[in-house]
Amino acid sequence: MWFLQLVQGCSLSTTNVEDCQSNAECRAAFGWGSVCGEDGLCADVEPSPRCERTIPADLFENRLEYRDSIVLGSVYEREESLLDVMSFELAITQVNDSGGLDGHPFAFVQCTNEEDPALDSLTAEEANLAMALSLADEIGVPAIMGPSYSSRTQLAYAGVKELGTLMISPSATSPSLTALDDPATDQNPGRLWRTAPPDSIQGRAIALDATARGVATIAIVYDQDGAYAEFLATVVAEEFDGTEILLPFTTATDRDSQTAEAGSADVDEVLFVSSDKGDVSAFLNGAGAIAGFDDGRGIFLTDAAYDTNILTDARSAERLFPNIRGTRPATPAGDTYNFFLASFAAQYDGESAEGSGFTAYAYDAAWLVLYGSAWSYFQEDEVVTGTGIARGLRNVSQGPEVVVRPTSWNSVTSAFSRGSSIDVLGASGTLDYDPVTEETAGPIDLWTVQAAGRDFDVVCTFDPVAVRTLPAGCLPE
Repeated sequence: MWFLQLVQGCSLSTTNVEDCQSNAECRAAFGWGSVCGEDGLCADVEPSPRCERTIPADLFENRLEYRDSIVLGSVYEREESLLDVMSFELAITQVNDSGGLDGHPFAFVQCTNEEDPALDSLTAEEANLAMALSLADEIGVPAIMGPSYSSRTQLAYAGVKELGTLMISPSATSPSLTALDDPATDQNPGRLWRTAPPDSIQGRAIALDATARGVATIAIVYDQDGAYAEFLATVVAEEFDGTEILLPFTTATDRDSQTAEAGSADVDEVLFVSSDKGDVSAFLNGAGAIAGFDDGRGIFLTDAAYDTNILTDARSAERLFPNIRGTRPATPAGDTYNFFLASFAAQYDGESAEGSGFTAYAYDAAWLVLYGSAWSYFQEDEVVTGTGIARGLRNVSQGPEVVVRPTSWNSVTSAFSRGSSIDVLGASGTLDYDPVTEETAGPIDLWTVQAAGRDFDVVCTFDPVAVRTLPAGCLPE
């Protein structure tokens, strides 16, 4: 029970009376949110103040009323990734409006992993693990959406893997995560899933783009403390035809020093790689103070930088914005994506989902968990487990096409009740998973900063797996 002590604000309310040795025994007897206390009796656990965002809003206050709900969880940054969290919530709201699962509504608990002294003394990494464990072993969710960063996803999954919990991230793109599960089978599916393609594809796209534009030398400033940046920097270095200078950092001081080094180096372009959006803003602000970046050298950023808040936070470097180019997993412009945008705006008083590059991937991640829950329920004796959800996700890449939207819910539940597979087309595009790696693939967007410096323009979309030469339409005029 060490994590109960770690999560400040948790407390036990002994409303249940049953001898126990594990939280799982208490949940079997009394439902979600029942834990085994130090006195050997089952009790309700009050949620951490980090988990105050729920669907329904009174989920914990009236838990007896919601005992038949299927509770799902999320570990995400409260403010930094709010649009992605809202995309999760949109899907949960829509499936409940469609009747839930065989009379069972879905509930949702969002826990923030941000460092916040007003909540507790935990670092972001400590909070990330503590919230994942709290969701999995205290509340008892079968699936967790998030976290957003590859390094945090790796840490959280290591903590909950033995509990049988499934995790699905819309934006943790490091290929190193693939090895955290054994090669998958229907009987033993992996429980770590993603909706965005791995960074081996994005790394190749960056290298192809630089080569096609005649970039001969690049400095790669990257965060060495994490699964995302180091792997992506390695892929670019291996794929790039020119010369690269590697400038790793592990601290803010290192980052600023390497930014200065990149500004004084004799290079055509500087690639900055970090999954931390605060790092991206700091890099741009630092570059803005260094004369070396005024020589017209390019600045290349990755998918983590595709966030309008970064442009706002890096306003002091605005004169460098015309030199910025970047990549991200592609978001298609099709009917399914447009439906998502319209639904998001309608649900949230006209707010746009396009302020983050991963909202469509988050929406799809939530729907995939819902689909997997239906498979588990119908195929595994009306029980929703992480492994059951994973088996369901192995049945979304072949069969009749199903478009991700609420009107398809009955078709999905009907097919899964028969044990039939479907082929899902999501808001983020096709969701074709490899049956061994359980990874998907997809095209890459190349983007620039708009002239006004407050938003982005997608220059082109291409598939770096299928082509070895950048399409002409992707090159600057």
